[in-house]
Amino acid sequence: MCQNPILIEIDMRRPPRSFIFAVAVVAHALLACKAAADGVGSLPSPRIDIAQAPAGAAQAPLAELLARAEALSLSGKPLDAYQILASEEDTYIGVIEFDYALGRAALDAGRPDKATLAFSRVLALDPSHAGALIDTGRAYLALGDFARARAMFQALLAFDPPPAMRAQLQAYLAQAEPKQAEAKLPVGSSYQGYLAATLGRSTNVNQSPAQSSIFVPAIGSNFELSNQNVKKGDGFAAISGGVEGAKVLDGPYSLIFGSEFVERKYFHESEFDIGGVNLRLGIAAAMGAHLARFQELVGRDFLGGSASRDLEMFAFDYMGPLATDTQLLVSAQAGRLRYDSEELKIFDANFVTWGLGAARKIAEQSTAFLIFSTGNQNDVGDNPSGDKRLLGVRIGAETAIQPRWKLTGNAAWERGQYNRVDESFLTERRDFRWIFEAALQYALERNLFLRFGIAHADQRSNIPIYEYTRSEWWLMLRREFP
Repeated sequence: MCQNPILIEIDMRRPPRSFIFAVAVVAHALLACKAAADGVGSLPSPRIDIAQAPAGAAQAPLAELLARAEALSLSGKPLDAYQILASEEDTYIGVIEFDYALGRAALDAGRPDKATLAFSRVLALDPSHAGALIDTGRAYLALGDFARARAMFQALLAFDPPPAMRAQLQAYLAQAEPKQAEAKLPVGSSYQGYLAATLGRSTNVNQSPAQSSIFVPAIGSNFELSNQNVKKGDGFAAISGGVEGAKVLDGPYSLIFGSEFVERKYFHESEFDIGGVNLRLGIAAAMGAHLARFQELVGRDFLGGSASRDLEMFAFDYMGPLATDTQLLVSAQAGRLRYDSEELKIFDANFVTWGLGAARKIAEQSTAFLIFSTGNQNDVGDNPSGDKRLLGVRIGAETAIQPRWKLTGNAAWERGQYNRVDESFLTERRDFRWIFEAALQYALERNLFLRFGIAHADQRSNIPIYEYTRSEWWLMLRREFP
């Protein structure tokens, strides 16, 4: 995003926003309160005492049983799947994986009464099991218990799920409220967005080395860098916004779409003003606690008020239960980067990246995540450093420290290994970057937030022209909607 080539990086550091949707342990209690307020009986109590089957000895037979049942369900035989699971209920009752599969099979086989019993056992052991909560609501719908179904879906919607899952929940809620008042959006649609204004300061607006003179082995002497390629600090003002939405299609599928923009203006170094806009469109599938998305994204970056770089990318991401209170996160991206100015076309590249990680609820109001990433950036513009091999890891957490206060933080390590000997520096380039970020948020109102953040990046390289350090702080006012 500037003239210095070290800025030309693919950002693999941000996990998809949807990973933070982990239904809180208090959800079940909220549902019970809501049901009582609506004048209906309480939901199945999380205090049921269940003798859980030993996990070790029966693990392999259980896995085979669940695989057989899933194969029958996929082949259009839900009743057969339910029957083989029900025949082993005495053996595996109390095992979360079995009870959830039994409940799903019962629901698909037209036995919602049996499904609610199985899901209640799951929720007794794991009150935050999102799949069981959602499917319990579906079972109430099938039973005609619309009051309980409404309580279930309304409570789940209050936890701000991703748009695709929100759209599914709203579609279920519409079925439970056939006489609902006319809504602002069509039934089965959902959207969310934000606008933000920011003031801050950066110690290195162009991500450049601090020294103005670099020794170049090929010529055996120092080379003086131009002024624009030497570290500069400045204050900035920025505005950003975005919207993402979903519309339910047939079955578990949703059409998803989104757009985002950002514009940062420096007070003095205007040639390094940056901006960008992107659009994305895709398909999502939300099945119980599982959410998968496939999207195409196009974007354009701006530098100093002029178009700088175009991005085209296909992206896949998945979130699903890995264990109690733990979500599996998987991502894959493939695309290309193309630069507008002739002097930067040497950085044109095609890329493929992968990510694998997990997010875990570690306390009532806290979540932590760990993500590993790797990939390749293949040179198509005759970059002097050649192709790049990427490797990275990021760890972070967020916690609500008071009702209106939330603290977030993350740290990342990234390595870039290139495969061509740079003719000027007579070596293959290797970069190592450490990144630290933290932010404290205060809720002024329900959808209005004030954030203070700090960040630090430190990149080391065996070619000194690519080394830099940068620290930033900012104060942001952010409005979310609806």
